Amino acid sequence: MGRKVLMVDDDEGFLLAAGHLLEAAGYDVTPAENAAEARKRLAAERPDLIVLDVLMPGEDGFTFADNISKDERLAQIPVVLVTAVAESPGQMMYAFEHDKGLTAAEVLPKVRRTRAARGHRDRRPQG
Repeated sequence: MGRKVLMVDDDEGFLLAAGHLLEAAGYDVTPAENAAEARKRLAAERPDLIVLDVLMPGEDGFTFADNISKDERLAQIPVVLVTAVAESPGQMMYAFEHDKGLTAAEVLPKVRRTRAARGHRDRRPQG
């Protein structure tokens, strides 16, 4: 598994901060501000992991994750859902890495844990 991460979040500040942290850790981050933009990115390139905001205008993260899980080309891509709010206990369970008030700094450990759960070890960049 490579180190390409598609990060989808309508909060530009969070997108930039978390993206910078992941890039500093050696990940190749592609940002998208909504599901429509993410879909365009997925048509052009297949990431190794998707970090996805749940609450976005238009198509929300749950719907987007459900739709890509039905696409044979994309279904195997792991998805980390991030949100500060859950509407129901079922949704909170679906967002397996759930935290209230996730900060940009907390994204990197979640990405590493998700990759490790799939049997991949990340090497810290030299320097």
